[in-house]
Amino acid sequence: MARPRIIFVNRVYWPSLAATAQLLTDLAEGLAHRGWPVHVIAAGNDAVSRHGVMLHRTGEGDRHGGLISRAGNYWRFIRRVRAELRTILQPGDIVVVMTDPPMLGAAITAVATKHGARVIHWIQDIYPEIVSAHVGFLARAFLLPLRLKRDSAWHNAFACVVLGETMARLIGSHGVDRNRIGIIPNWAPRELHNPANADDLAAQRAACGLADKFIAAYSGNLGRVHEFAAILDAAENLRDRPEFAFLFIGTGARLSEVQSAITSRKLTNVRILPPTSRTALAASLGAADVQLVTLKPEFAALVYPSKLAGVLAAGRPVIFVGPPAGEIATLIEQSGCGASFAPVNGVGLAKMLIAWQADPEHRLGLSRRARIAYEKHFNFESALNQWEGLLEKLPPANHANDTNIR
Repeated sequence: MARPRIIFVNRVYWPSLAATAQLLTDLAEGLAHRGWPVHVIAAGNDAVSRHGVMLHRTGEGDRHGGLISRAGNYWRFIRRVRAELRTILQPGDIVVVMTDPPMLGAAITAVATKHGARVIHWIQDIYPEIVSAHVGFLARAFLLPLRLKRDSAWHNAFACVVLGETMARLIGSHGVDRNRIGIIPNWAPRELHNPANADDLAAQRAACGLADKFIAAYSGNLGRVHEFAAILDAAENLRDRPEFAFLFIGTGARLSEVQSAITSRKLTNVRILPPTSRTALAASLGAADVQLVTLKPEFAALVYPSKLAGVLAAGRPVIFVGPPAGEIATLIEQSGCGASFAPVNGVGLAKMLIAWQADPEHRLGLSRRARIAYEKHFNFESALNQWEGLLEKLPPANHANDTNIR
């Protein structure tokens, strides 16, 4: 029996370095390699077949400027996605819709189901609740219609795939049957499956001019949901300890805020570097002695930082700054690969770095257990198997109530 077509929809895809672009590229190509007919609808202009995946581009680029420009780009993308779906959809197709732009699933679920397709929501971030966390009570009321429309799309999907148990509980609290909620964690980039060797790590440290430093690094998006106060406080506490250095590697909405804090607080022990390509990621992550992962507590159920998977794959001790009793802190504690701190505890973070710097044997144990945690929780082949199993379980489009993906 022929396999159904899988049609992924997301604003970004290869060659973008955005996190969702890299995840989608991995999954789409992985399924294509296993014989699934895979299509991707994304922004851009290079509508070609690549590594077995047929790309459908909507014309506009994947970059955006300010709020008004961003909203316009999102709307144009969604409108063109709808038109493309109406053109290419066939009964029995499986449409996997991601969450870039926000509310994408709510905007296209009805179009897909009307054409006989089955819809899976691959939920990376939960909107509009993320917006609600940034605004006041009165503004949240205006977001209620969006939430209701989003909930309706979830209810009409064959499955919702989330990244962790906390997100699954939130989806369930909005009336989605737990049997139709799947948990498949994001994975580390495949280039990290084989960690960088000692020579590459030494060269990376030397290239940064930090060969003799104890490096604590934050690698990835400097976004609005991430917490940086404790890192900056720790850097200030260690400013007079020349053996310590802090790195921010990446870009994002809060980059200028972090840059301003570094300047105003005269944090000469902190440097900012541009994002790293996938081919250099193993050396970049591995060159640090400690990797930092952060999340503001109010976003604990709405976002799961994908950078954690890469840190563990690189075999580096991890310090998490965020909800101390949350899902990520619990995983780190149970895996024995690092430590967690509340967002206000920069002093405790600095003390932990001092202790780890003085105990290489302890760090080596943390590193080994980090790699074990990667193999257990964030391996790409495991995630690919779970995705394939989910796709094979989906009933025909006229049996929506039979869905059970647990």
